[in-house]
Amino acid sequence: MRPVLRAVIVGSVAALLLGGCSASSDDASSGESPAGGAASGDVVRLWIAPELVDCTGVGPMECMQVAYEEGGPTELFYETIDGFTFEEGTSSVIDVRVEQVDSPPADGSSLAFTLVEVVSQTPQ
Repeated sequence: MRPVLRAVIVGSVAALLLGGCSASSDDASSGESPAGGAASGDVVRLWIAPELVDCTGVGPMECMQVAYEEGGPTELFYETIDGFTFEEGTSSVIDVRVEQVDSPPADGSSLAFTLVEVVSQTPQ
């Protein structure tokens, strides 16, 4: 193989490899986060609305409505929170720890949520 051709092939392969690494790190930092932008290990406060709403995840389900600041806009929350039991008709303010899941299933979240503290619960 000619040295020039070899250099072109090696350069092309290197560019593809480096481009792939760059895209992966960009995808991880700009991915959608159901935790208000929290990093793994952070504790996040959630304001939870008193009613579940119909939503579609892997299939039809009911989702909590959460806000990441008091009085802020609510978002559908498709995840479960280990240690927390939703009570219909009760507004809750809770603190949860957000952890990165190393090898999430294809249809699962890359984040896990664990209850740290129930700050308040108010019947509506």
